[in-house]
Amino acid sequence: MKLEGFRGVIAAIITPNGVEETAIEAYLRFLHERGVGGIFVLGTMGEGAKLSVQAREKAAEKIVGLAGDRFLKIVHVGSSDLESSLRLAKHAQEIGADAVSAVAPYYYRYDAESLANFYRVLGDSLNLPLLFYNNPTRQGYPISLQDIARLFELAPVVRGVKDSSGDPDLILELQSSFGSSHFIACGGDNLLYYAFSTGVRAHVSALASIYPELAVGIFRAVEGGNREDALKLQLAVNRARRLLRSVGPDTASYRYALALRGLNMGPPIPPTRHLRQEEMDQLSRGLAPINKLAEDVGRLG
Repeated sequence: MKLEGFRGVIAAIITPNGVEETAIEAYLRFLHERGVGGIFVLGTMGEGAKLSVQAREKAAEKIVGLAGDRFLKIVHVGSSDLESSLRLAKHAQEIGADAVSAVAPYYYRYDAESLANFYRVLGDSLNLPLLFYNNPTRQGYPISLQDIARLFELAPVVRGVKDSSGDPDLILELQSSFGSSHFIACGGDNLLYYAFSTGVRAHVSALASIYPELAVGIFRAVEGGNREDALKLQLAVNRARRLLRSVGPDTASYRYALALRGLNMGPPIPPTRHLRQEEMDQLSRGLAPINKLAEDVGRLG
């Protein structure tokens, strides 16, 4: 599937951890049947930064191979060092990814020219679209609209951006300034309705990896001009997001929420701990109405 022309929801999928291939296939089928058009592999929700280069390659190869032509397949190859990102990007191309994305190199703060050096080398090694991934809380520093514009100018191999800044103003500026020339995708599930309403054509959604019916439902409602339904689903997404982010360590609650839907992708990737029983009980109670709503939306199509 081509990046150009894509519209809709891209699920930031949970990385399988010690599960059989049949479980991974069931997970991908679950997403596809509920309208997810793309998958974002080994990003924040996929815990890629926890894994070695070799483990990331192995996971990407398995997921991309099983996904086939059903999805737009974007593999995250970001790292703090250019050598690792280069290796991961070349591997993603070899296994059949449709595009690669790299978060801004983290730990050190880089200006636009330094970022352009990183992405230009990365992009020049590929025959695939390359996306800049802006995630200030993970990379450790903000990148302004002006610096993103400068990056696009200095590194034309960068074909677009996945912006997870959580800043509605920046999303609107990116769409207004570059929506006709670059692939603009939003991250941050509280902005699903907002992003699609402003014309952004793709949203990389963590909650779509668990509740694809809700994320896809927002997209379809916005496309169909049904504001009331879109806002109702956005409210449910916001409630699920707040609960999941408040219980347990990073990403562990999301894995458990997916298991509540009958899809077990294995335990958290170390060193993240397992949830305690009281945390699982809290999630089971709090997510019950969200699970029911997702099932209802799925039945109604």
